[in-house]
Amino acid sequence: MDKNTKMIVGAVIAIVVLWGGYALMGKQSVPATNEPIKIGVATFLSGDLAALGENIVNTAQLAVDDINAKGGINGRQVQIIAEDAKCDSKTGLSAVSKLVNTDNVKYIVGGMCSNGTIAAAPVANEHNVVLMTPVTGGRNVDEAGEYIFRTANSDLLAGRNIAEAMAKKGYKKVGVIAETTEYTIDIKKSFEQRANELGLTVAVAEEFQPNTTDFRTIAAKIKGENLEAVLVASQTGISGGNLIKQMKSLGINAPVFSDFLLVLNGDVKKILGSFEGIYFADPSYNADNAGLKNFFAAYKAKYGKDPVAPFHSAATYDDVQLLATAIKAVGDDSVKVHDWLTANVKSYKGFMGTYSIDQNGNSDLGFTVKVVKDGVPTDM
Repeated sequence: MDKNTKMIVGAVIAIVVLWGGYALMGKQSVPATNEPIKIGVATFLSGDLAALGENIVNTAQLAVDDINAKGGINGRQVQIIAEDAKCDSKTGLSAVSKLVNTDNVKYIVGGMCSNGTIAAAPVANEHNVVLMTPVTGGRNVDEAGEYIFRTANSDLLAGRNIAEAMAKKGYKKVGVIAETTEYTIDIKKSFEQRANELGLTVAVAEEFQPNTTDFRTIAAKIKGENLEAVLVASQTGISGGNLIKQMKSLGINAPVFSDFLLVLNGDVKKILGSFEGIYFADPSYNADNAGLKNFFAAYKAKYGKDPVAPFHSAATYDDVQLLATAIKAVGDDSVKVHDWLTANVKSYKGFMGTYSIDQNGNSDLGFTVKVVKDGVPTDM
């Protein structure tokens, strides 16, 4: 072999070796496309709100089952990984951290209380994890970061809508008793603001710590003012139930208004026996949607019961479908999914109704105030 031939052969071998190395590196850097797309669900799976969390996980799983039955997303199956976030900041942070750092989840349906969502938001933002919440309504979510999206109804609208309902009923002298959590204080403040705008007199405005059970002083003050209606904003079932019970024991017959959590809380029902006569802010959703009705029927067929919180199911289903639509459009890339959601969710027709997501990641959905009549939520 002459010198020139040896040089040519050597060059060819070098090129082959280099190409093989680059090919191997490229192969190692591309994730296996047959791996499932993971969607985390962080929600309350223990405590007095566990039934709501179970409802959210069941809904997400049923939505994913439907997606997988139709071939998945771009040929890949979808997997739900659920974590208990309870209803506190520490556990919410822990749940999301586990999903992100251990399970390598890039998309989360965060069915958490406001404190949990706010605590976990920095983890989601730092890792470019899209967190969509069908539950959290606190105002602080507006500033939680660009990767936090909300299809839940805003708590600020709950307080305003309750004040408007009281005015519509003709009540003039009213009161508000609120637990000192972000969620309930947001409702209290927005209620007071709207009540003042409507010319209502807020004669009693009190706050109490979570898990308080002795409300004799507050109940006496309500009785002394002879209020026409009272807003009870309580996130802890044992507190809300005892407050209403002690009001009734003093002969206070003023109608009780509340947020929706109170009339879904198992502890409240145990204490009061029923929710009869309580007015509550019911999150707006498209209850007449034929697709939603079919989904509820499928839910009952699979789980043997109706969704305990239909609006949570509607919002959770929308969250899963929005994530699936975005991933199908731009691929399994959370940054691109974030950008797609920000740009394209305008007048979206989902189970929650027709809504848009604004620059803060929020939908524009409000509440309808209903009353429990003969055990059934009924329009006022």
